[in-house]
Parts: sequence; C-alpha cells; structure tokens
Amino acid sequence: MHITRESFHRVFDLNVEGVLFTLQAVARQMIRQARGGKIINMASQAGRRGEPLVAVYCASKAAVISITQSAGLDLIRHGINVNAIAPGVVDNEHWDDVDTRFARYENLPLGEKKRRVAAAVPLGRMARPDEIAGLAAFLASSDADYIVAQTYNIDGGNWMS
Repeated sequence: MHITRESFHRVFDLNVEGVLFTLQAVARQMIRQARGGKIINMASQAGRRGEPLVAVYCASKAAVISITQSAGLDLIRHGINVNAIAPGVVDNEHWDDVDTRFARYENLPLGEKKRRVAAAVPLGRMARPDEIAGLAAFLASSDADYIVAQTYNIDGGNWMS
C-alpha cells in the first residue's frame, strides 16, 4: 500500500471536509429558516469495513458515517434529520476508473475487476444509480421524520449491519 500525503488530503478534502462544511452551511441556513428539514449524506459500504488498496477512501467514508451520527443527534433538536446512504458498488462511469486502477494494481485485464466485484454481490450485480435515488427520496420525505442519524446500505446484500 502506498499512500502519499497529497493523495490522503485529496480524498479527505473531498469526502470529509466537503461533507462536513457543506452540512454545516446547510444546517445553519435551515436553523435560520426555523422550518426543520432533511440532510442526506453519501457514505459508502467501504465506510463499514476496510478493503484492500483503498484504505484512505474507506477511512473517509467511515468519517462520513460518524459525522452523520454526530450531526443527526445534534441537529434533531432543530427538527433537522440527518441520515446517510451507503451504496455498495454502483455501475456508473466511476467504475471505469476504478477498474483501470485495479487492473494495473492487480495485473488483471480491463473489465475483470468489475466483473468479479459484480459477481461477488449476493444479488449478482452492481446497483443502478436509480436504485439509490429511491432511498434518497424516502429519506427526504415526511415518511422518514422519525429516522435520525442512520446510515442505510444499498448494496445487494453485500454488508449486513
């Protein structure tokens, strides 16, 4: 494993600082408006456990889960529900880059890592982006008013918490 300070900061700046300071700005505005609201963070299944070759990414997404819990418990007094979604592997353009990197690191043909990862999901495939959107819509709705500081997996049965 080779992690540089630059690569560490790039991942944490985006995944942790980005979430934290955006959440803080949104929460301040919601508090000023005094109408409550919903904040939904994007975590990852990778934040639930370590995975080879992506330690920094996993740590950053674990931080998002922790931020969600802390902010959720703090902001609920203002009627603001904070929750998160932790997708597993999602079939999108991001996976082209991921597959290319793993092909290089693990000496695999292009497309093989993606195929293996999809096959390892109990449901037998990667998620589609629209399968994530439904949970986001639910968490933003009044049907989720009693849900606070939770992180929900959408991962085809890959991780059960």
